[in-house]
Amino acid sequence: MGRIDIAVCLLFLAPLGVQGMDQQEKGNSMIAKVISMLGEEKDKIAADIAAETKTMAEYTEWCDDTMTEHSYAIKSAVSKITDLTAVITSSTAQIAGLDEDITSLGAEIAERQAEMKEADAIRAKAHDVFIKAETEQTEMVEDLEQMMVEIKEQMNAIAVTPAPVAAEGEEEAFVQMHARHSKFDLKKMQKAMSIAVSSIWVDPESKKNLALLNSDGAFVQQGEEPVTANLDEANEEKDENMKAFEGLKGKADEALQRLRDEEAKKQSEHDINMMTIKQAVALNENDLDDSKRERARIAQEKHEAEEELAETEAAKAADEKALKSVTAECTAAADAWAKRQSEAKAEQAAIEKAKEILSSRVTVLVQVQQKTRDVDSINRQTRGKLVQHFRNLGNRLHSLAMLNLVSVVSSDPMAQVKGLLNSLIEKLTKEAKEAADLHEFCKAEKEKTSAAIKKKTQTLNGLDARIETASTKKQTLEGNIADLTDEIAEMEKSQAEATALRNEEHTNFVKVTTDFTGAAEAVDDAIDALKEYYGSSFVQTNSKSTKASNAAPPVLGGAKSDSAGGIVSILETMGEEFRKTVKTANAEERAAQSAYDTMVNENAVSKGSKDAEIKGSQSEIKSLGVSIHDFEGDHKMTSKELAEVNAYVAELKPQCGGRTVPYAERKAKMDSEIEGLKNGLAILEAESPAGAFNFLQLQRN
Repeated sequence: MGRIDIAVCLLFLAPLGVQGMDQQEKGNSMIAKVISMLGEEKDKIAADIAAETKTMAEYTEWCDDTMTEHSYAIKSAVSKITDLTAVITSSTAQIAGLDEDITSLGAEIAERQAEMKEADAIRAKAHDVFIKAETEQTEMVEDLEQMMVEIKEQMNAIAVTPAPVAAEGEEEAFVQMHARHSKFDLKKMQKAMSIAVSSIWVDPESKKNLALLNSDGAFVQQGEEPVTANLDEANEEKDENMKAFEGLKGKADEALQRLRDEEAKKQSEHDINMMTIKQAVALNENDLDDSKRERARIAQEKHEAEEELAETEAAKAADEKALKSVTAECTAAADAWAKRQSEAKAEQAAIEKAKEILSSRVTVLVQVQQKTRDVDSINRQTRGKLVQHFRNLGNRLHSLAMLNLVSVVSSDPMAQVKGLLNSLIEKLTKEAKEAADLHEFCKAEKEKTSAAIKKKTQTLNGLDARIETASTKKQTLEGNIADLTDEIAEMEKSQAEATALRNEEHTNFVKVTTDFTGAAEAVDDAIDALKEYYGSSFVQTNSKSTKASNAAPPVLGGAKSDSAGGIVSILETMGEEFRKTVKTANAEERAAQSAYDTMVNENAVSKGSKDAEIKGSQSEIKSLGVSIHDFEGDHKMTSKELAEVNAYVAELKPQCGGRTVPYAERKAKMDSEIEGLKNGLAILEAESPAGAFNFLQLQRN
């Protein structure tokens, strides 16, 4: 049965009061039947809703499970995508960093190699300059030595030939005789001395000696006149010049040696520099190989992560599509079910209302038509109603103003009561608006200050976190530096111990190889002695024994040559064992030396890496110190701003705070008072003839 309209039911009520008792009973019977039919329809709707509720519960459970499954898959995929993206991003950054390292290392290796080439060229050029200078200095020293020999020979010749005493008129003969014994190349000597002194030993003593040699009293050259006619005085001057010459010659020798020493020093410095550069190139090449291997590994990881990311994103897209479809389907079903329940509820309410009308409304209408009211009675009831209304309102709201109206409405004329109620409504409405405006102002200011406090607090918390993070990182870096320093010290200590152990192992190796090599040689000598003694019979017996051993078990006993053959066999075995021991020792020595060299190289690389890490950490610690200082400055400024906001909040408290009754409660009370006053006016309007009917309707309902 569909929904029954109320008008259909009222058709059965039209004959009532017009026809007789029989027709009324017949109408009542029809009404009862209609009421029964309405009840059955309501029960049927309830049964249908119950069955549909069970079905819908199962469907909803399926929706929840399916959406949960897809949502979980999507969430897992998102988490996995985030992780894979992080891996790819990290790998990309690492590859970029390694590419930079590879480029940097390649450039550094090339730079080092160019540096070696340039250093070799500079050294070769400097060596050529040295060779040329050495040749010149050597030739100069040799010239000086030759001149010294010539000078000494001439001086000796002068010393052997007595110097004649020049008589008056014989000065010219004296000079000629002296000149014959004083022939040497004075210009050549002066030139050599000038070169030696001016180019190398520019000191006061050398200049003095050179000036002495160049003075007018120096050695007399052929064709020149001596300054003094006294031969003894000339000899004395020559002795002095000879001493000065020898001093300059010693300076020249010393200059040559210093030139050679300087060349040896520069060559040594060049060799050390080249060794340092080669070690740096070797370390860089090792780092370059490591970087290339690490890049290949990270590139493979990135490729695998990208493939897995593509698969995960495809699976996520499929789950999202399925979830969207299921969600749309389940949402549509839920909306339809909500609409079905709402319509069923409305239908049941309509049926229930129709039943109520049929069972009671007609009788009430008949009774209302028979009732009459007296205007005076209405006025008395209205005043009593107002008294009771304001008394209840005052007690419920704990409002003294509403309780005061009880006495007013009990005695004052209704017109005055009505005017009073209107003025009170206007006053309370104005106060309510002012309170609402103040509340909105305080609310807005509270929101702004709260937002400012929250923002400043978050900023302070962020700065605290940054300061703490930077301080922690600084402490961590300082700890890392200490750890790295300890590790370097421990590494150096371990390497020293390994070096001592390696030296001890090498010493043992030398002893073992020497001893066992000597033992093997001794065994060879013993075998030679036995073979020499037994001769060919030993060899034949030995061969027969070998053939017999292939055909049958060996025969015990035998000739002396057989015994000697066994001894030789034992000696040969011993010799082989001795040589094998030496061979094994050599292999172990090579392996131990290789392991030691590898350890030394690895330690050098590790130490370089740790030193670089220490320098980087120290640099970062300085940067963190600057950051901490900046963060602390920002923290101080933000704290000051937060204090200013709190001060403003304190200024607002007298106006916006400190009330014992919350605004919502006060507003509810004012609204209730205004509504009570308006209800009082509505009751008051019942005094008028137009309001009497409304009052009766109010009583009915």
